Amino acid sequence: MNPEPKPMWFDPQLRAKSDELLGAVSRLSNTLLEHETATGLRERARKDADRKNFYAAVEALACNLILLKATGTNAKLAVPRSHGFLWQGSTRANPVYGQHFLTAIDLLASLGFITEARRGYRISAKSRMPSLIGPTDSLTQHLPLAPPDWQSVQQIDDPIFIILKEGKDEHGHAAPIAFRETAQSRKFANQVRRLNKFLREADVEVTGQDTGLSLGKDGYIIAPYRRSLRRIFNNGTWQHGGRLAGGFWMSMERAERGRIRIDGEHIANVDYRQLFPRLAYVRAREAQPESDIYDVAGDGTGRDGWKKLMNAMVFSDGPLRNWPEDTRQHFPTGTKLRDAIEMLEEKHAPIKHLFGAGLGFQLMRIESDMIIEVTTYLAQAGITALPLHDAVLVAESKADFAARAMQAHFERGTASPGAIVSTVFWQS
Repeated sequence: MNPEPKPMWFDPQLRAKSDELLGAVSRLSNTLLEHETATGLRERARKDADRKNFYAAVEALACNLILLKATGTNAKLAVPRSHGFLWQGSTRANPVYGQHFLTAIDLLASLGFITEARRGYRISAKSRMPSLIGPTDSLTQHLPLAPPDWQSVQQIDDPIFIILKEGKDEHGHAAPIAFRETAQSRKFANQVRRLNKFLREADVEVTGQDTGLSLGKDGYIIAPYRRSLRRIFNNGTWQHGGRLAGGFWMSMERAERGRIRIDGEHIANVDYRQLFPRLAYVRAREAQPESDIYDVAGDGTGRDGWKKLMNAMVFSDGPLRNWPEDTRQHFPTGTKLRDAIEMLEEKHAPIKHLFGAGLGFQLMRIESDMIIEVTTYLAQAGITALPLHDAVLVAESKADFAARAMQAHFERGTASPGAIVSTVFWQS
């Protein structure tokens, strides 16, 4: 029995790009409103503002369903129905969300244009399973689903540029929290706004999409128009995290990124190697090791395991009690966690006191600042750079320039010459 495909997550920023699709969405919206009136589901006419929001909800739903169909799979669209989500602070200002959003889904289902595969349910106070819907053959009469005209869909900029999240709960989920706007939060938002403006006009494409689209690791469509970034801070403080999210390239498998073209060129991945432990050496005011930090055994064996273990110790707030996930198998059979930790502490004695000090999210904030500064600097030089956690993707002809910029920003930001910048070229 084949496992059920993972769902595609609803994107409220999707809109019609072509006049043809916009007209089809308008006619579909009118059909839904006429059905609502004819069946007595609503007695009073909608006010202009509510009617406009209803159209926005139908447009977003229609565009999401077109993209879902373009995956060529049996995947369903995960849509939020929880009042706790639809009316929370971070979504309340979005015209797509509200009671009109739920009404649009119910009307689509009532007319047989969608199927409701599952109604969402709560797992815990902070964690819920989403509702799942999918298009029916009847919807093909109203939207370009056969074949799905996904190139008529676009993504408008997300009005939210920064998100502050609380700490993760027992299920690993972290809910966004409201925050008071300050000079600092405005600075963060303006940085992302400027990056989004530059990326929106950049020449970025993905090859091999003639036969359809695919879903990324995060459950969102891999499509070149998904460039609207936001910055996410963690644990209820601006000093933790701050990584960028939302770009289509971030949800691609590493091997798949070779399909990206920037300015018509193959791309290069330019990254900081061993960045977290090197930032830890900076924090400890110690000289950077000249050798590979993760080569703890000295012969290159078990490097992936040492990397996972070391980064877990940097993030851990207290001694590690168990092997980090997907780590134990990288060590020889019978290796005890205690012995591995002692070996790691001996290898990196200058930063031993920082292990278990919960430093990881602070280092992540430094990392994210550096990548934003590098990406902004490259944009000012007219170079398109797609930011990743500790790396940028650039056209291969710009790789050397990007590498020099990353080295310079590390040295300027840390007063240390110890960054190792590496470049990987894709020729797929």
